[in-house]
Amino acid sequence: MAGIPTSIEATIALLMSEDIDLIILNVDSSPSGLDLLKQNLPLPPVIVLSSSHQLAVESYEIGVAADYILKPVTLQRLLLAINRALAQQLTRTSFQQLDYIFLKMGRKIQRFDFQAIDYIEAYGIYSKVVYHNQLFVVNERIAALSALLPARQFVRVHKSYIVNLSKITSYDRNFFHIDAEKIPIGVSFRPKLEGLLNFLGAS
Repeated sequence: MAGIPTSIEATIALLMSEDIDLIILNVDSSPSGLDLLKQNLPLPPVIVLSSSHQLAVESYEIGVAADYILKPVTLQRLLLAINRALAQQLTRTSFQQLDYIFLKMGRKIQRFDFQAIDYIEAYGIYSKVVYHNQLFVVNERIAALSALLPARQFVRVHKSYIVNLSKITSYDRNFFHIDAEKIPIGVSFRPKLEGLLNFLGAS
């Protein structure tokens, strides 16, 4: 978190001094906060929070906010807004490329940098993410994660596993190895992986 400024002036100063990815603007605690959206400044994605329907209309009329959440705010709705806002930012600035994702863990939302994810394993209605050599359980099924993660870097190789291609240390026709971990290659996934296996040179 870069900071929690309490005025438009402080917010602008923070934007000028820090590389900010996202603004969450609570206009209930700072009713003049919407004035920030009227400044014609280059802003990162902005998510507006309020209990007022009128402020929702006003924020949409300004046309800058990436999303608006009517209170009370749930973690699931906030997570959706964050990922949606960052995706919109990527679309607007296609020369940039997001290198992280936010995922729900229990009652909190955690950022995961793609380059630090080793692999993901299905865990019922949840998934286990092996990240920085630690295991985290996130509130997403593996099928949902397969759709969210960049295909250039992550491949589903089994009904229960997604691997980060940059983390593979060895391989054969039946397994990908990430250091001491063996990730099985599912029979039903093999036809889709033939090109990758040929590229890697497995025999």
